[in-house]
Amino acid sequence: MANILLADDDKNFCMVLKNELEEEKHTVDVVSDGVEAVLHFINKIYDFVLLDLRMPRLNGTDALRIIKTINPRVPVITFSGNAGSEEIEESVKCGAGKCFRKPFEIGQLRKDIKNYLLK
Repeated sequence: MANILLADDDKNFCMVLKNELEEEKHTVDVVSDGVEAVLHFINKIYDFVLLDLRMPRLNGTDALRIIKTINPRVPVITFSGNAGSEEIEESVKCGAGKCFRKPFEIGQLRKDIKNYLLK
């Protein structure tokens, strides 16, 4: 299916989400901050990116800006458990297709990934 990059500093959340996405036959690489997300994106081709907005070293919105500069067509969904409305709006302005608030419905994320990949 798809190569997905997942960036979030919450290891437990990443394990659960990675397992859920791998059940859909996706390959998921997990990183814990924005710098690692950008470095992985530079070194590997990804079909989809999932970014937490609040991460150490480089936040999700800044990582999103860099990723979209490298490949403006890659679909990205951002998420956060505690981001404010301004951060969420900024991530969408920077190119995120959607921004979910944690906790979110995994079924909706699966549908959105499928729909973005079909475009």
